[in-house]
Amino acid sequence: MKSHLATLVLSYLPAVLAGYNWDIIDHGVVETFKWSRPFPDDGSDPGGFHLNCREKRTLHAKMYKLKDLHDEPPLGLKPWAHAIQDFLSHRDYPGSWDGVDHKDQDREIVVMEYKDVPAPVRHWIEQQQLDEDQSNPNKWLYGVFEKPKGEGDVITATAPPHGQTTMTVNEHGHEVQKVVEISDKDKIVVFPGSSVYEIAPLWVAHSSSCDRDFLDLSKYKHQAIDHCVIAWVTDHTKPHRDLNRRDMRFDVEAMLVTETDEGKYSRQMWEKMHRAVKRNQRRMDKEDRLRIKREMEMEQSGHIRDEL
Repeated sequence: MKSHLATLVLSYLPAVLAGYNWDIIDHGVVETFKWSRPFPDDGSDPGGFHLNCREKRTLHAKMYKLKDLHDEPPLGLKPWAHAIQDFLSHRDYPGSWDGVDHKDQDREIVVMEYKDVPAPVRHWIEQQQLDEDQSNPNKWLYGVFEKPKGEGDVITATAPPHGQTTMTVNEHGHEVQKVVEISDKDKIVVFPGSSVYEIAPLWVAHSSSCDRDFLDLSKYKHQAIDHCVIAWVTDHTKPHRDLNRRDMRFDVEAMLVTETDEGKYSRQMWEKMHRAVKRNQRRMDKEDRLRIKREMEMEQSGHIRDEL
């Protein structure tokens, strides 16, 4: 029996270790990272829940460190360096994959061709860009930049989102509004890896029977509850920097789950037990306070008698 159990544990171990981001231990996580993996590492379904649908998508990108910004492409991002630095300065660094913080100039950013970003994600990004409230933290998760048109061109700001208008002068010398349109193939998007977790279901919403649920971020939860969407970056590679490579990929997986009757019963039992434990703890704390109060009163009474 023990031998069978050991074999079972060892069979799962490689998959668990393969999916673990050891940078968490080596570098730590930013304090603001609020996400944790909502389903098992081994690929099994969340316990106590019925899986309505499950979608996974692999995305290809490049990853750079901040110290690469002033290097020439493809090893760096020199044409966008100052624009990226300005964009990132508007909020605290939210972390790389799993919220890891490599600190200072080793902090990581992901770069993708904007046309390769799923349409629901592009739409969400542009909605944040159109928001005039500069204090909106979501506005600073994804920076979209135009590609240089010629050698030596420098990009100084983010690209205007689709539908944004600007004032221009027509051939008659009159000011008119003009819709700014830059093709998606002429843009890149820059973001820290942890930005994906904020809208993870949108990254996989494509031709799925659960698209309506994946597109509704109000159903997206940190951990599974009845009829909700959970999602996670289940895998990501590292670029081979020693070979002067910056390419990498990441996998995003999302699920729509419904609590089973058995799961609901187990949850309610645990909640009942937890409430009982808390009530008992409060009772013990109250008794301790009363005991300390009585001891202090007795000690004070003894001092008074001694003085008399």
